[in-house]
Amino acid sequence: MSDSAQADFGGGDTPPARPQFLRALVEAMGKWRHAPESGVNLVIVSAASALPEAKRSEELVEQMSLGVSAIGAKRGGTCYQVSNCDFAILVKLNETGLIGMVRDLKVEMLRTIEKTFPGSFGTIDQSRLVLSYDLTNNYRSAADRLAKYAEQAQKAVEDADAEERQLRPLTTADIKNVMRAYEKFGNEKFIKAFVRTQDVMLNITGKQPEKILTEYFISMDLLRKPLFVDVEMRGSGRLFNEFTLVLDQILLRAFNEMHTTKERCSVNLNVESVFTEAFEDFIERTPADVLSQVVFEFRQSNIVENFDEFQVARGLINSKGAHIAVDQIFPQTVGLVDVDYIGATIAKIHWRNGAEEILQERERAIKYMIDCNVLPVLIRVDNARALDVGARMGINMFQGFLIDDMLKEKAG
Repeated sequence: MSDSAQADFGGGDTPPARPQFLRALVEAMGKWRHAPESGVNLVIVSAASALPEAKRSEELVEQMSLGVSAIGAKRGGTCYQVSNCDFAILVKLNETGLIGMVRDLKVEMLRTIEKTFPGSFGTIDQSRLVLSYDLTNNYRSAADRLAKYAEQAQKAVEDADAEERQLRPLTTADIKNVMRAYEKFGNEKFIKAFVRTQDVMLNITGKQPEKILTEYFISMDLLRKPLFVDVEMRGSGRLFNEFTLVLDQILLRAFNEMHTTKERCSVNLNVESVFTEAFEDFIERTPADVLSQVVFEFRQSNIVENFDEFQVARGLINSKGAHIAVDQIFPQTVGLVDVDYIGATIAKIHWRNGAEEILQERERAIKYMIDCNVLPVLIRVDNARALDVGARMGINMFQGFLIDDMLKEKAG
């Protein structure tokens, strides 16, 4: 194993350190993906999967952290805390060594749980307590697991915000209300009331900012006011996914009334929506010269979770001359998924608090995107700092409230 790889995957002679964070694990996984090395495994220790929430106490998590770190260091691996109660170890081991490590982790975790909560054996799902992924054969599954941890972290922030505002979760009745409103209003009135656009801007030093893409979306805030003002749209789990599938159908049905120019545009879809009657009708109704200017945006987590179906969807989209963007790439997951392999032409990366430091750590992954002719876009841009950070990394496409203001100022 090379010295650089050893630095990434840990050293057995050093005392166990505190676990690193999820973003450090994503960076290490990204390095492995660009320079694969056999025998490297990702081992997940999950209290969330194995224990009821009532038993995931701070004391237990702290003891688990110490135990996982010690075993990881002993085997020459590096430990990471990937959620508030789950851990991961990235380690290079042969099959025998991996079996021994998984056994040691299970024994240590069971002892720790029993010590903290005596008589807990009947409540522990041991089959889900410790899982391992051989990166050579199961990188995609490992990446999927990490993408879900990143999504959970984002959801926790949104749920906390919703709790402060005392909002209720989404219901099936709310979803039916939206569909009834669409059927009552029809395309033209629904578009005018609830569909909004946001432009992507090309910003190159020494040149005037230029609009190069218009994204169409149904505004959650505009829907909420007349239909369910007390609902937290996001953070509603499965129902929110069902809700976005309904919104996909509405956008597809309304597209030709909504998009009346031949300029480049984008719409957000779920992978599942490509296999619906609404998408089939959309393809049949939309002229080839218009389709060639359409970009379908899919969330990174949705692609990874449904990759087999996405490959079929990608083939269909490409055969019609349309394009693909990967949306909702959080800074800590940049480089986790090979967006060039996915077949994307655009990668949309969230700008958020702390993004500057994380993106600097991911600079090599961003350069790889650009070298593969995948255009990175910083989205949710609300301050000029994003433009400076992006420019240093070769990113010159931006979207967000600040960009809206800049383009309005140029037009005025």
